[in-house]
Amino acid sequence: MIRPITRKDSAAVVSLAVSAGLFPPDDTAVLESMLAAYFDGGSGDGSVCVLHEEEGVPLGVAYYEPAKATDGVWYLTMIAVRHDAQGRGRGTALLRHVEGALRAADQRLLLVETSDSADFAGARAFYPKCGYEEEARVRDYWAAGEDMILFRKALGAAG
Repeated sequence: MIRPITRKDSAAVVSLAVSAGLFPPDDTAVLESMLAAYFDGGSGDGSVCVLHEEEGVPLGVAYYEPAKATDGVWYLTMIAVRHDAQGRGRGTALLRHVEGALRAADQRLLLVETSDSADFAGARAFYPKCGYEEEARVRDYWAAGEDMILFRKALGAAG
């Protein structure tokens, strides 16, 4: 089941992100701050965070938000599946859920930023399998020597 997160899911979301390798266990402050703003209405921008769970056990999470000053463009800020639950279609199900919600709202594009580091090789292989195209590379974006790869998917005829 995929559902919107609640405040009580915050610890599970952080744990999922750590398990998936998005954050080291001792460096989750950015994610915790993002979730706090999400629940406190601080972002106020229409961001959405959904949880994939089976039998009440959180297995995956996706967070997406509108790109400022655009018409129908969104960023998939985070998608993560618990390490021991990967490779069974849960990430694809989450991504399809996000795309479906955005299509239903007549949104145009979904963008995803990821790293060119070896740790994110799986992500760079995942997105093309799901119909995303590599749109751009920004050299030294995340850190010196670590580029950002931007993937893009048109969500409708206008994309």
